[in-house]
Amino acid sequence: MTDSVIGTMEDIGLILKALEFAAVRHKNQFRKGEDRPPYINHPIQVANLLANDAGEKDAVLLSASILHDVIEDTVETGDEKEQLIREIRNLFGDEVLDVTLEVTDDKSLRKPERKRLQVVHAPHMSDRAKKLKIADKILNVRDIKNNPPVGWHYDRIIEYFNWAEQVVSGLRGVNRKLEEMFDKTLAEAREKYNMKE
Repeated sequence: MTDSVIGTMEDIGLILKALEFAAVRHKNQFRKGEDRPPYINHPIQVANLLANDAGEKDAVLLSASILHDVIEDTVETGDEKEQLIREIRNLFGDEVLDVTLEVTDDKSLRKPERKRLQVVHAPHMSDRAKKLKIADKILNVRDIKNNPPVGWHYDRIIEYFNWAEQVVSGLRGVNRKLEEMFDKTLAEAREKYNMKE
């Protein structure tokens, strides 16, 4: 079954190198749900969803999906960010770095502006970045439905679902399976929370 193989050993090596790199960068981080799962679970789940549920076999996309939160969430200063960008370029090449940067928020901006810019930029992203972003939103919505961040009240949860839908509306047209998964996940999440009203 050669069509189920990612590609060459070089492709597999790139993905495994990204896994190790992300695991080290995220080693002391946890997701915001009550059970506080290790943060690294999230990028692994994004890559897994892309490869095994959405049929994506592009090693650049899968590597970037594993690295997608590294720049945004593991540096404190502009100098650290620039150093990390250079390191990713040296280890993974320009293609992986470019996709990673496309989905990286500018943490120097306030959160409402970062959220607004995700909606504005979505239609202009590369196809790889669009696929990654949809997969990320699927898993974020699923996580919020099943294990919401501690302290998130009903209105904030619904606001996140509505915002995620806005972002994904600008990402459509790159992978029908991903879009259908997002729509199903969002509908299930809304149904769960609407039952509380």
